[in-house]
Amino acid sequence: MKLLYKNKRVKENCAQKVDRKWKEGNKLYLRELQRFLDRVDSIEDCELRRSVTNQMMICDKVLTEIAEDMFMNFYDEGYKSAKGG
Repeated sequence: MKLLYKNKRVKENCAQKVDRKWKEGNKLYLRELQRFLDRVDSIEDCELRRSVTNQMMICDKVLTEIAEDMFMNFYDEGYKSAKGG
């Protein structure tokens, strides 16, 4: 996986430019997340339930970071092309 911003501080500053409404306000995403959590709640084994939930949240975080890196890459490309360079 190519990381657009290798420096964590730079990435944190750039992440402020990315509005999370694309994810947090997406009704389909929220509905599917709720369906997942509802199904996980039916797992009787507490450790397994916690493990499955944690792994899903890790996957969600990684996918979000990938998408935000792509957003920033497209933003940077658009900015550069608008400046003519």
